[in-house]
Amino acid sequence: MPRFDVSPAAPHELLPACRLLFNAPNSEGVRDRLLSAGASSNVFVARARGRVCAAALAQALPGAIGVSCPPRGDSSEAEDAVANAACVWLRGRGVKVCQAFALADELHLMKSLERVGFRYTTQLAFLRRETAGGARDEYGPRVSCEPVPLSDSPLSVQVREVLLATHRATLDCPELNAPRTADEIVAGFEVAPNRECRLVYHEGRCVGVLLLDLLDTDSGARDAELSYLGIVPEARGHGLGRAALAFALSTLSDAGAGALSLSVDMRNTPAARLYARLGFAEYERRGVWLATWPG
Repeated sequence: MPRFDVSPAAPHELLPACRLLFNAPNSEGVRDRLLSAGASSNVFVARARGRVCAAALAQALPGAIGVSCPPRGDSSEAEDAVANAACVWLRGRGVKVCQAFALADELHLMKSLERVGFRYTTQLAFLRRETAGGARDEYGPRVSCEPVPLSDSPLSVQVREVLLATHRATLDCPELNAPRTADEIVAGFEVAPNRECRLVYHEGRCVGVLLLDLLDTDSGARDAELSYLGIVPEARGHGLGRAALAFALSTLSDAGAGALSLSVDMRNTPAARLYARLGFAEYERRGVWLATWPG
């Protein structure tokens, strides 16, 4: 069996690693972003005869979550070597569940991750719609969406309780939640730049939480991403999620945001139908692979 020298990439190895991983003309830009973020320690390379022959990229996120790019290399043996190194690194940083994503024409790249324990789980659809015309539904239930600060860590008791309640019986990739503690689930929401949090109220009762991330586009315009919308189980099925999303569209339109994007687990049929009814159009779909490790 071929043997490789595998370790985190040295700074001068990031460019050949990025060329292997992304096979794109902007590999230098990706390399520069990794260097500026001080992230070279999560790029792993395999070397044969002093040459980089495989690379893997892994990221540890708050909340015991990780993300891995499919490794690429000259051989399956080299890809497996860097995939294993990335998994060891992730587990050493407390990651309990790691995600990897692939477009339809990238499925063949997932074989090395499958050999180190990743399993195909579901598909994510990525949707988008313009915020214009997103006025509140005058005939649906009325909700108010009250802003709360996310600058304090840990989160307030109320935000924490609502977040955890909305995760009960969720249809959006529940596999992400099963291996993690309540503290870890909440930690995944605490740190994010330009994030706005609103608690959703109906008839004086807090029934959900809405998280919006404001994004600056290359054209200088401002868009937004719905990073989370959750309704507590006992309030589902009454149009409150639709009312909260309509509120978000109206508010974003008034603030000058051009479009709102989001993603949905295709197994979550109620949410997918809601987004379709509100005019969201799919622009991309990715398969999701997960690896789960005990704490």
